[in-house]
Amino acid sequence: MDYIAHITTEHSIYTRAEPKRTVLKMSRGRVTEGWVYFPSGPAGTLHAVILRASLQIAPVDRDQSYALDDVIAPLRPAFDLHQPPFQVTVLTWNTSTQYDHVLTISLTLDPFFGKPPKRPFLASIFNRQINHTAR
Repeated sequence: MDYIAHITTEHSIYTRAEPKRTVLKMSRGRVTEGWVYFPSGPAGTLHAVILRASLQIAPVDRDQSYALDDVIAPLRPAFDLHQPPFQVTVLTWNTSTQYDHVLTISLTLDPFFGKPPKRPFLASIFNRQINHTAR
């Protein structure tokens, strides 16, 4: 399942100390990958950080932020959302004095990660057949 957000960050309103908070409401599962798209234009003035609760997951270093221009930055976070709240927070701020900027973020969630099969009887039959044919 893909969760996508287009985030417009207004100029001269948000700072690193007081960033814009955008919450991506998700469901239970494992976040396996994603990307952040910075279109042409911000030239390092639009910043983004991704949090799970209070833990910064991208970029990993708490002293850094994404501040890119005309780039798709791939993400490989690999973290579980097994306890509520099932959400990720994106912090953005814009140091431009004239222009608002937009970024797009996409996170892919595997909702079946770590779940037992819904029909254990059928799974046991298939496992027996696989084990039997492997001999």
